[in-house]
Amino acid sequence: MVTPADTRSPAVAEVATTPAPPTGYTVRREDQFDFRSSEYADLYARADATPFQHGLWLHTLYEVLAPRRGARRLVVTVRDAEGRLALVLPLTRRRQGPLRVVEFADLGVSDYAAPVLDPRDASALLGDGGLARQIRAALGRFDLLRIERVASSPDTLVSLLAGARARRHAYHTHLVDLPGTVDGWYEGLDPHFVRHLARAYKRLRPKGDRRLRRITDPAEVEPLMERMRHFRAARFAGRRGVDLLQDDACDAFYRAAARESVTDFLGRLVALEVAGEPVAVAFGLADHTSELFMLVGYDVERLARCSLGQLIVDELVRDAIGRGQRHFDLTVGDEPYKADFGARPRPLFEVRLRRTPVGAVGVLARDAYLGARRVAKRVLLAREARRQAKEQQPGQARPAGQGKKRAAPGAQAPREPRG
Repeated sequence: MVTPADTRSPAVAEVATTPAPPTGYTVRREDQFDFRSSEYADLYARADATPFQHGLWLHTLYEVLAPRRGARRLVVTVRDAEGRLALVLPLTRRRQGPLRVVEFADLGVSDYAAPVLDPRDASALLGDGGLARQIRAALGRFDLLRIERVASSPDTLVSLLAGARARRHAYHTHLVDLPGTVDGWYEGLDPHFVRHLARAYKRLRPKGDRRLRRITDPAEVEPLMERMRHFRAARFAGRRGVDLLQDDACDAFYRAAARESVTDFLGRLVALEVAGEPVAVAFGLADHTSELFMLVGYDVERLARCSLGQLIVDELVRDAIGRGQRHFDLTVGDEPYKADFGARPRPLFEVRLRRTPVGAVGVLARDAYLGARRVAKRVLLAREARRQAKEQQPGQARPAGQGKKRAAPGAQAPREPRG
């Protein structure tokens, strides 16, 4: 039985549109679903989802960012005959010009999309074509469904959404596999890069004592996030790219997410301090085995020669190893610096479902736009490389790396906007 939400009211309407599936599962629209509930926490703990599907992250996204983006909740649940939660698809719906678009709960701030599925129910749900059609019916009217940045495999989402298709994303995600010790990690890196890090630390040493400090007091969040925003404004000045933290809506969301999560295992707000003063601030997410690198800002105005972008990544990786983490995720984007830290690329996919001719035209227009952006980005990067080569003095040794200059985190033109 499908129970779609009545579009005239925020309340969930119990309206059957198709017969109940033979599996005994029930598909519902629960747009007011409580992502802070214990039943969702139990499902998330069992599911093979990512921290971007954590209940706290989703609750903050729906409450803080979605209204500022003109996006409405669209939450599809699947429950068994006893009412136990088996699947949640956290989605949004909004208009983009003439298009009625359904998207994953992303809105430009989440790197990975994944269904929140109980593995005990996977074989029954993924093998039921009737249930997939009911999920599609529960979505209501739309022109285009688009789920970006699905890591590793899109098969589960394709199986759950009748008629959906997947394709490779233009970018990869990058994962660092962590050994048990820092020395073991360094052994797998290029020796030239390791020596570069050592020289950068040496240049920083006269500035004062250095420490990496995790923030656990919510009262410290606002001043540190403001400092990160200032650092990033200086770093992005003159670049042809958009910094999410300079967007008031995204900035408000990240601050709220950091405030809510610093006392929880989900969020990690850290400051690299020199002589007691924060010179770099980073905010990421974590679970029991992995840490995800998301936002970083560092003082390029006073410490431009200290390679702070690379040092903060090095500090975070070493801290993750010390806490027994198995992976450090440098997330989406093919910036060259990620290879320096031993990251391996993984494929990303995009799942689409075109329901109307307007949706099909929208897909073609978006693909053309993104293709043009990628070409423009390559031209800009080539021009920047030529400019740097001209500025370099004859005979001057290159800074660190493997013969060619490696950009620090964020030093290149940013990846294409999400959402």
